[in-house]
Amino acid sequence: MKNKILLSFALMLTLAMFSAVSVSATMESTPSINISVMNQDPDPVGPGRYVDVRFKIENGGIAIAEGVEIELVPEYPFSVESNEEVIRSLGDVPGYGHGRNAIVQKFKVRVDSNAIEGENMLHLRYKLGDSVWITQEYPISIRTIDATISIESVVTEPEKIRPGEPAKVKIKLKNMADSDMVDVSLKFDLGLSTVSLPATISSLSLYDSVPFAPLGSATEKKIKRIKPNEEVTFTYDIISYSNAEPRVYKIPIQIKYYDELGTEITKNDIVGLMVGIKPDLTVLIDETDLYVGKYNGEVSLRLINKGFTDVKFLDVYLEETDEFEILSPKEVYIGNVDSDDYETADFKIFIITGDEKSESKSEKSISLPISIEYKDANNIAYSDSMDIELKLYSAKKLGISNGNSNNTFLIILAVVVIGYFIYRGIRKKNRKK
Repeated sequence: MKNKILLSFALMLTLAMFSAVSVSATMESTPSINISVMNQDPDPVGPGRYVDVRFKIENGGIAIAEGVEIELVPEYPFSVESNEEVIRSLGDVPGYGHGRNAIVQKFKVRVDSNAIEGENMLHLRYKLGDSVWITQEYPISIRTIDATISIESVVTEPEKIRPGEPAKVKIKLKNMADSDMVDVSLKFDLGLSTVSLPATISSLSLYDSVPFAPLGSATEKKIKRIKPNEEVTFTYDIISYSNAEPRVYKIPIQIKYYDELGTEITKNDIVGLMVGIKPDLTVLIDETDLYVGKYNGEVSLRLINKGFTDVKFLDVYLEETDEFEILSPKEVYIGNVDSDDYETADFKIFIITGDEKSESKSEKSISLPISIEYKDANNIAYSDSMDIELKLYSAKKLGISNGNSNNTFLIILAVVVIGYFIYRGIRKKNRKK
């Protein structure tokens, strides 16, 4: 009895082992198609661009996979050109794949310009002979190339920052990508901490080269999110140093943010701030040798620079009127006038009185139309026109009131002296006789 039980158990074990081997042989003899993405180029791909997707087709089974066909099924946001073959016959694919008998197929796919960033699924299906299609999906990475926040504008109020005075700097950023940008920070780097310094330059000297300081706020500001095509303005209150030299200063700014895929992006750029002020030029009569009774002479104009900035390329013009004629050149080029300094321009004129031969004793004044053209330290051009009053005083008021009587006296004196000597000569002749 015991032997019969052992014999039955051995028979059952043999049958079980035979069934397992039979099932295993059946499984291994069935073709096993495996399709994977080898790569995408570029990776990631930007909206509106083309991407090459390479698929690797392998047969992991022992049996040959007969009549293998694959078909790319592009759905939004993917599409292909009309000349791209989406259905491809691979024929028979031998078994024992895993790289040894792999087939590679490349498809050129276009990404829609409005595609959303992230992983988008590209569909591919396959079949063996007359079998049904089996569809699989593969993630394709889409991201705006250099997903960027751009600097739309930099505005200062006032446009030219006056030395020693406060100002506002407004920097407008725009999200140029088609997805949100988060944790956006903007650093207005008045300390030049984002600049790589050469070994020969100290950070302190570079720091002092920027004549601005924040006023009432920090130089770094943040915002949680900027949506696609949204614009955000960061406003900074600053003050310039009182000794700031008028010119344009380059200030580094740094933008940091994260795109939809969580990638940190850092951008460094430069904005320009202009320090300057319109030169304060004053024009007045310096001196003249003209007075009532003397209408032909010179007028000297003094041009005083009372402002903070130097004046360059100064030109002075004098226009004739019905009151006077210009006997010298009408234009005098002066050139540079430093701050807190002055230069002069001389003109020779002839005053028209209506009766030049008569000497009027009444005082009068005439208007000199003056035009000046010049540039400031930032090469910004200016032009001003003005009328300068030239007052003609009487000779008496100028302290030369006896000028004509003195001349008459000298003439009389000369006549008397000459007459005296003539008289003496005649008298001597009469004595000799």
